[in-house]
Amino acid sequence: MRRTKVIATIGPASSDAHMIGALVDAGADVLRINCSHVSTATLAERIALIRTVRPTVAILVDIQGPKLRYAGEPRLLRDGEETSFTFVELGLPEARSGEKSGMRVGHRILLDDGRIEMTIKHLGGGMLGDHPDTVTVHIAHGGELRKNKGVNLPDTEVSGSVLSDKDRADLEVAKRENVEVVAVSFVQRPSDVEEVRAILGPTAHIIAKIERPQALERIDDICRVSDGVMAARGDLGVELPFQIVPAAQHKIARTALRNGVVSVCATEMLESMTSSSRATRAEVADVTGAVRDGFDALMLSGETAVGTNPVRAVEVMCAICEAAERDVNLPVIFADANPETAAVTAAASSLARRIGADSLLSLTYTGYSARLLSACRPGTPIIAATPSLAVARKLRIAWGVYPVVSQRDSDVEVSIGAGLAVARELGHVKRGDKIVVCASRLSPRSDSDTIWLHVEP
Repeated sequence: MRRTKVIATIGPASSDAHMIGALVDAGADVLRINCSHVSTATLAERIALIRTVRPTVAILVDIQGPKLRYAGEPRLLRDGEETSFTFVELGLPEARSGEKSGMRVGHRILLDDGRIEMTIKHLGGGMLGDHPDTVTVHIAHGGELRKNKGVNLPDTEVSGSVLSDKDRADLEVAKRENVEVVAVSFVQRPSDVEEVRAILGPTAHIIAKIERPQALERIDDICRVSDGVMAARGDLGVELPFQIVPAAQHKIARTALRNGVVSVCATEMLESMTSSSRATRAEVADVTGAVRDGFDALMLSGETAVGTNPVRAVEVMCAICEAAERDVNLPVIFADANPETAAVTAAASSLARRIGADSLLSLTYTGYSARLLSACRPGTPIIAATPSLAVARKLRIAWGVYPVVSQRDSDVEVSIGAGLAVARELGHVKRGDKIVVCASRLSPRSDSDTIWLHVEP
């Protein structure tokens, strides 16, 4: 059973009922809706369609965030020259012009995914005459600049809310439809996550996208207020020197693991499969590296949203993950960093390793105990038995967890039997399997406090 989860993005190539079902059947654990490419009305429609076609799959809504884009006319920028832009041309609203933008002399501005690099020489006035809302720059690396190309400010911490009006509307849809996971773009500090949680509520599962140097510097603090983090390598690879992105990716995965939160690796994992039926050797190595880093989930974007064969991309991703996991033993970082929190689940995980157990069974009401087991990174699959379909869907993104919906009785023995019965029906356990059971004898809603060893008759 594959431990690393696969997230597939729904798009023009995969948004009908047949393709949604095929993606899940091919191995997708979570379906992502990218709000950068859909209206708020379409977002609601796609959530409803997924719920109808595959009601047990998890949905991830990826909020667009304030992505800056060049709004001026096309122009040719030459190395070494000085020129000026208005803040509006750089995609910043008037409310964030001048010093309110966070920009300072010496800060870099990157355009068109970093192909054009400029350094700020002066704020206000400049070569456009007396207009105060301009920024004068020195062109370090020029090129042809076209409208709607991305604008990145790697040295600038932008003040104010990270949410646009569309983001807020999309968040209201995600809240109303009880979406399992929401990913937040452009996170720079913990308060950005807390702002989203204030809208979604305390039980929402929020993943902070780490795509800015400021977020990477504060990743421990961001993990403490998030349910997960995403190595969003697109913008991160623009705002950081490309040669240090692998180290940043590793840091994101290990910091998340130490804090016991979910981690996702994203962007161009199987990019060539947008148009090809085969992954390149470099892509296979990239996916394998992410599995070895310890990420909970790997994400497909354009490969499944606009690719020629979305189902094949999912199948290849699953196959690479399964092959990589055969040669990986992840360290018990979470248990070592949190010995009291992980006391029971780390013991259960260790026991499963020592006796060569075939699986772990976690009885969980909210998913908390199963997530603790997942953070301990046992070498065996985790069957999470919960009475709640909503909880089961949320657990679909957690490393190694296979959720099942089963009766929860006040008698723990009855609950264990019910969980095993459903797991048996689904083929998760078979005759002769050794199963380590982790549950609470005190109350169905208490943290796990007892470990059993069960051998399937």
